[in-house]
Amino acid sequence: MLQSTSSTYAQARELWTLAFNYQEQHAGMKVRTALTLALADIYQLAPMHAQTLCQIVELFNTASLVHDDIIDEDATRRGAPSVWVKFGIASALVSGMYGYIEGLQKLNALGDPNLIHAALGSLEALHIGQHLDTQLSAGDSLPTLDQYRFIAQANTGCFFMFILDSCQSLNPMPVAVYLALQDLMLELAVYYRYINDYCDINHTPHFKKKGFAPDLEGGPKTFLMILANSPLIKSKRTDLQKRRIISDWGDAGVFTRAMNIMEDSFKTIEIHFEQARCLAGERNFSSLHTFLRNVHFEQEPQDNYYQSLIR
Repeated sequence: MLQSTSSTYAQARELWTLAFNYQEQHAGMKVRTALTLALADIYQLAPMHAQTLCQIVELFNTASLVHDDIIDEDATRRGAPSVWVKFGIASALVSGMYGYIEGLQKLNALGDPNLIHAALGSLEALHIGQHLDTQLSAGDSLPTLDQYRFIAQANTGCFFMFILDSCQSLNPMPVAVYLALQDLMLELAVYYRYINDYCDINHTPHFKKKGFAPDLEGGPKTFLMILANSPLIKSKRTDLQKRRIISDWGDAGVFTRAMNIMEDSFKTIEIHFEQARCLAGERNFSSLHTFLRNVHFEQEPQDNYYQSLIR
């Protein structure tokens, strides 16, 4: 422990977490919380364990978002200035670490080394995925769809797998059930990233949260860039330039192909769901079924930005 007064340490700690707390105040849809509760129902976890896992996975996710926005130079998060924009890069980097540390401390309090192992594996996968993403985005070539899927399973699927592995550690299910749920989690990670990439470019309601088509200024190499065979280099683009790209991609059928691939991915998720449900006997899968239906992306015609352009 630092050789200083407790009040000095407490004051410094409060300032350290200030930027992180700002991000927490701009909460998203709590997708990972909903998934945790759904899996907790299947695994018949004690409410205390379920709530603790919810808190931890949200801490981890918030920390990753604070750092993601620095890496991608995203100025907006959930309709508000990103942490690095409001507090500066240094404060955002340091404060973002709070989520990982606090999450591990909460997990350690449960007294199960397997949970710590799951968390560390998840955080390693997150940062490996971020590294690969950053390397690809800094270049002028596109990943293959297989490379894209691998990155999505690493840095999006890491927290889905942390939830599943934690549930399996706390109240194990037969290995066959776990493996079916693992396949579901990994495909869900890919599907979830498909949705985010698509909405960043061609979903009008999403623009209210992140600005107009931010991915077209060149951030991570997205799913739609791969389909369009258009590796956009990071650059500020005007709204007119973005509209032209969206129009060209729409005319080339990119958005139609994207929706078809997304729907195929969701059908794969449903197959894994049925496999797990059949293998699990009398366990309660209703919450997971509801979760998946809520995650399923079905675009309303008025929300398709490309269609509004051609109209």
